[in-house]
This record gives sequence, structure tokens and C-alpha cells, in this order.
Amino acid sequence: MKQEYSFKQKQLPKLSMQTWLPLLQCSLSDLDKHIQVISNENPCIEVQSGFEISEGSSSKSHMAFMEYQNNVTNAASDEIEWMSVATESLYEKLDNQICAPLFPTPISQKIAKQIIYYINDEGYFEGDVKEIASQLEVDIYKVEQVRQRFSYLEPIGVGAVDYKESFLFQLNDHEIDDELSILLSAMITQFDKMEKFINHPRFHDAKEMLRKLHNPPAMSYMQAEENILPDLFIETKDEQFVIKINHAFYPDLLVTQIDKYDNFAKQKFKEARELVNLLDLRKATLYNIALVLLEKQYAFFMGGKLLPLKLQDVADELGFNESTISRAISDKYLECDRGVYSFKDFFSNAIDNVSTSEIKEFLVRLVECEDKKNPLSDKHLHESIEGRFGIKMVRRSIAKYRQELDIPAFKERLFLYKLSMK
Repeated sequence: MKQEYSFKQKQLPKLSMQTWLPLLQCSLSDLDKHIQVISNENPCIEVQSGFEISEGSSSKSHMAFMEYQNNVTNAASDEIEWMSVATESLYEKLDNQICAPLFPTPISQKIAKQIIYYINDEGYFEGDVKEIASQLEVDIYKVEQVRQRFSYLEPIGVGAVDYKESFLFQLNDHEIDDELSILLSAMITQFDKMEKFINHPRFHDAKEMLRKLHNPPAMSYMQAEENILPDLFIETKDEQFVIKINHAFYPDLLVTQIDKYDNFAKQKFKEARELVNLLDLRKATLYNIALVLLEKQYAFFMGGKLLPLKLQDVADELGFNESTISRAISDKYLECDRGVYSFKDFFSNAIDNVSTSEIKEFLVRLVECEDKKNPLSDKHLHESIEGRFGIKMVRRSIAKYRQELDIPAFKERLFLYKLSMK
């Protein structure tokens, strides 16, 4: 394999760590903005956007650029259409509703605004009523009383501690009779035992109502995921792997001296030249990390499984600290024949030399193939995994892996299966 970059830590010059580390950690999509901020403070730097492609750009990079531009254009159109409906952010929306009659007194409004501070992007309350009560020197009961009033705010369901409470909040927004209301409340609070409600005469009505509820409650206010820009490509050419840096999205820097020649001018000129070198070093760092990943995870790039790999393994290989490698792979992606992957995807822990990623893949397959009338419990999943890989692991790890994979518990899956077949 032809290697474009090669370096060892001992060969590096004395660099400005204050400039280097943020530049290394910055994602490719934010690199232009980051460089622009630096150039605004340095008259010796002129920036040409990395989103402009020269005739010499590689076809792969050009395709990536065109796809990115198309996605950005479509996303912008979608955003304009969305903004015509909702121009407020979630927090602006909530803040504008903190008034009478729901919050008639200054103290209730103060508590409500403090609660908003602890609501996440999905609309769930992540705070502690005791902590808020202590901060504002009020009674805990008063804080909880104010939080419960959020059930009448928009978006409906916001301010709840979890999806169950959010669903209960959302029921307030629908006109339903008492019998259906009682059934729905019971189904929601006993979500893991919902199969016992299937024979209820109003079950069909309850199921239709559940489909109208939103999870998470602030879904319409959540920002769409950004388009992923691969930092480099791993291609197959003449039965060999070739690593290519995505140069098309790197800004071009023009370094010039300013007219006056004093200490300020000399320092800024030095910083400008250093920035050019740091950009090249960023490329070299990512290239060499990819080179190690290709070596250590060769089986994966050939269509196999990921092997256990630690950050320290790569750090030792390249002569860097583990923290530097951690910064380098943050928000970085590579594109290969198997798709686009985060650099972090290639690092996993192991249980007796079996990677957790391989265990998770097997767990997903077990659930996908399970009997819908008799889903596998964590006990059976645990036994199957130990038998498949010949390892010993604690059963609570199964629950942890399920949660990370967004796989419900077996009783919840049983209900969902029955719900779909009803």
C-alpha cells in the first residue's frame, strides 16, 4: 500500500497546543468555521472555503461534495418549510408559556423557568426537584406541583420524567371517556405487562389512541441529524486498499506578510505558517490512524467482524498519548466499501478476546429470529451468547447491551408483537 503520510511524535516540531488540539478535535463539517474564526484574528491569513472544488480534485471527493451540496440544499428547503410552521425553539416556546393562569405568581414562574433549564432536547425533565427546591429556597412539594402543570403546555408531554409520564400528560390533550381514560392510564403505567389488557373490550380504541401519542414529546423541535462528511476514504484498487484524504473539504490558506514589520506582524506571520503546517499534520494524523485501523481491523474491511481494539493500542503504534488519539477520532468518519463509519466504531472492549460489537451483533440476530409468540428473556439471551462464544459474562450485561441497542425487554417485545398481530 502506498503511504501518503508518515510521522512519529519525536519528529514533530514544538507546536502551539492551544491551536493544535482544537484543530485536531474539530469535525470536518465544522473545520471551515473553525479556521475562519482563527483567520479573523490574523491579518496574514486569507481563507478559501474548503467547499470549493478544483479541477484536480479526486472523483470520489467530487462525488462526496456534490452529494453533500444536494443534501444541504434539500435540508435547507426542508428547514425553510419547517420554519414557516414553527419559528420558535423548544425553549422559547416553553418560556413564552410561563405566565398566568397556569403560573400566576412570581415564585411559580421562577420555579417554572428553572425547570425549563433541566429539560433536554427531547422534552424530558432531567433535573432533581430537591436540587431546584434548594436552589430557589422553596418547598420540594411546590416545585413538583409546578412541574406537573407542564402537562398543559405545548408541545404536549414536555416536562415529564420519562415516556410513561409523557404519555399520561398527553392524554390531557384528547377528549376521551372515563372508561378509555382508565384503561389507557393502566396500560401506560404497566407497559411491561400490557399483554394482560389485550382481551379488554376497549383495547382496540386504546391501541389507536396510543398511536397518536408522541415519543419523545419534543420530536417536532429536534434538529435533524447533520449530513456526515467522511474525513477519508478507504478504497480497493488492484486488489489493494488505498487510503485517500477528503481534501475537497479542507480550506485553502493563503499566507501573506502585512506591510508593517514589527513584533506583532512577525508573530502573526509565524502563526499563519504554523496553521498551514497544523492542517497538514491533522491530515497526517488521521491518515496514520486509518492506516493502523486498516491493519488491526483488516478482517472487517474484508467483510468480516470487528476485533477488540483499544485507543491505547493505536496510541502505542503511533507514539502518541491515548488522549490525543481520543481527540483525533472525535466526530471523524471514514467511508469504505461497507459504508460510512465513525472512527469510534472500530474501537471496542472485549470479553475473553470476543469484541462487544460482535456480541451485540449476535444479540440483534437472536432477537430478530426469536419466536414472536415466545420472545427470549435476558436469561435465554445470556445462555445463547455464552454458548455461542464460549465465554462467561454477567447477565446484567445483556440488559445493558439491549438498552444500548434500543431493544425492549422480552415482556415489552411480547406486547408489541401481539399488538402488531391484533
